[in-house]
Amino acid sequence: MGIAADNLTTGAPERCSVSIQREADVAATREAVVRGLSAHNEARVGPRRTEPLALSLRDEAGTMVGGLIGELKWEWLYVDLLWIDEAHRGAGHGEALLGMAEQAARDYGARGVYLGTMSIQAPGFYPRMGYRECGRMEDYPVAGQTFHHFTKAL
Repeated sequence: MGIAADNLTTGAPERCSVSIQREADVAATREAVVRGLSAHNEARVGPRRTEPLALSLRDEAGTMVGGLIGELKWEWLYVDLLWIDEAHRGAGHGEALLGMAEQAARDYGARGVYLGTMSIQAPGFYPRMGYRECGRMEDYPVAGQTFHHFTKAL
């Protein structure tokens, strides 16, 4: 396929035929999208430099009764999941898990932490821990609920 005459003067990329389709192989599609997006991002802000973070809270028997899952990437910690079993809430375990995650982030060289929580979870917990709400999405995950976004500088 040749370059159209108008593309020669504008420098616009050559147009080609494309199609959009729903993929059955989600894993392969995800891998291709992540690879392409990662290359794009790396060219603009440098290597992702990622490291998973997993912390657990265990009772005397060794049973997991809480935990935190996150990812250290670029200059931030993203907290994906934080859970404390109801029988163990209110005893400072959430603060301890989040504090340990923040220390891991500092050790990693992170500048801050970001996370999200639903209104049915713990949006009041994070401001007490020094987090600032930086956004919210109304009617998510269902009508009448809110998804809160938080950040904290380290």
